[in-house]
Amino acid sequence: MDPLDFAIYRYLSPGGEARFWAGRRLIDPMIPAREIAERVGVSENGVRARMRGLADRGYLRGTAVTPNPSLFGVEMFVQEVPIDTAAEADRVLRDLSLVDGVVFARDTLDEGQRGVRVHFVSESAAATARRTALIARLSASGGLAFPEPYWIPPCTRELSSLDWRLLAALYRAPDAKVAEVARTVGISLKTTARRWHELVASRACWWTHAADAEEFPLALIQLDLQEEAGRTSLLGTLHDVAPAWMPVASDGLGTQPGSAPPTIAGLVPADAPAALERLVQKLAGLPGVLSVRRTFALGSRSYPTWFSDRIAEHLPRPQAASPERPAKARARPKPSARPGRPTP
Repeated sequence: MDPLDFAIYRYLSPGGEARFWAGRRLIDPMIPAREIAERVGVSENGVRARMRGLADRGYLRGTAVTPNPSLFGVEMFVQEVPIDTAAEADRVLRDLSLVDGVVFARDTLDEGQRGVRVHFVSESAAATARRTALIARLSASGGLAFPEPYWIPPCTRELSSLDWRLLAALYRAPDAKVAEVARTVGISLKTTARRWHELVASRACWWTHAADAEEFPLALIQLDLQEEAGRTSLLGTLHDVAPAWMPVASDGLGTQPGSAPPTIAGLVPADAPAALERLVQKLAGLPGVLSVRRTFALGSRSYPTWFSDRIAEHLPRPQAASPERPAKARARPKPSARPGRPTP
């Protein structure tokens, strides 16, 4: 992935900022190639050619739709499961499908420590404790720290029956065109496009890369700062030190803005280890930086059952076929008059 590929890849995210809601990076599947071309300074055809190349190499392999957990009155938590080997990671990712409420998990390497970050939803404290205990059984060590709350901005819209039908169609077929979704839901193209944008604007749902396309040669870099006051000047310096820097939005890592120590995070190319190490050393030497942390994505898996079941609960139930009416009994013929007897 060269600098131009990285720039195009960056602007698939709204505003060019990364947001990992429910563990997966948001993208805008409707953004036109013309708009990306204006941002990166190449032709529209050049952007399309580069995107085809990224798709051929597996970076852009389909999309997925994630509903906002707040639609269902639940909170999200993240649980770290320490692992040592790839085989152990595969086992944990496979067995997580047996834990109700788990929606996504990622195998990560964080400064030499490997673990599976499990994202799950919870309706209550009891459900949190129960799911934490089930996840702990998958760990070789058994004992895990209590899960951390994973904050996501809530949905600002109360969904109507039509909104739920549209969300269900998008969830089942996230790569479908607007016209195809309109036919599935049975509404006009104009109404579909309008409500589609309203769902996105209200954070009722969002698009991400498909699970098998999320692993890319990028590293998540987090800079812990001495104080919040130095953020603005440091952001200006970052542009010179790390030209290929995709900033992570303040609400993009599951922490409510203003509720945690000051941190700056971003994605950078990681396919050249020596260059990445030099960059980390430069970042660590910047004024106001306390520490630098690197996280690499090694694999991931999504678990759609919980969301699909909750969406189904908001859809109208199919009407049962009415029982067939019994055939009308034939009228019995009137008895004929006896022979030889006059008819009255």
